[in-house]
Amino acid sequence: MDEITEQDGIEFLVHERDKVYFDHVKIDYVKTLFGGGQFKLLRV
Repeated sequence: MDEITEQDGIEFLVHERDKVYFDHVKIDYVKTLFGGGQFKLLRV
């Protein structure tokens, strides 16, 4: 079953079995060299 989680006003859809990977993690959005962007997971 999927669960919606919110961080800094952005909602993410996370599967129940993958939820453990998001414990104690901060999600950061970084712009790339070519103007796009990507999400990075940072351990806190």
